[in-house]
Amino acid sequence: MTRARHSPFDPALPLAQLLAGLPAGARQLIAAVQCLYGGDWDACIEDCRRRAAGRPYLFRLEVPGIDVLAVAQGFKAYFVARGESPALTTGQEERS
Repeated sequence: MTRARHSPFDPALPLAQLLAGLPAGARQLIAAVQCLYGGDWDACIEDCRRRAAGRPYLFRLEVPGIDVLAVAQGFKAYFVARGESPALTTGQEERS
């Protein structure tokens, strides 16, 4: 029997705990998506797909140590599964 692969984007985890288990570039991606795409994960994902396909894109988003498209898709799925808006948060709210 094979085990299902565990996703690091477990919606049961609070954002701060999720970020602690991801590479440092994940936090950089959050900041980049907030700044470049106004927090819109769909726009970031589409832009990455367009670039990969050789089509015109807005930003050449590269973050060392992570697959930007895969991590962006993971964050979007995480927020949707939690019933939260995929609009960005940095996790600072949980520390107050």
